[in-house]
Amino acid sequence: QPLPESLPMFDVIFLRNVLIYFDNPAKTEIVRRVLGKLKPDGVLYTGHAESLSNLGLPVRTVCTAVHGHA
Repeated sequence: QPLPESLPMFDVIFLRNVLIYFDNPAKTEIVRRVLGKLKPDGVLYTGHAESLSNLGLPVRTVCTAVHGHA
């Protein structure tokens, strides 16, 4: 489901050890929704075993498990 409109924008979002339970299409949709609530200069943290590469998402990897808007 879409995230609530009343949810504010965030500087940091932690989505650690969540994506490993989903297939790539679901991962892509989840991260797109979360990125919609991440400020342009914000940071998304994922688990070390979770990769966002090859999902076609507008993120840049800062370092392992740390991503920002591309």
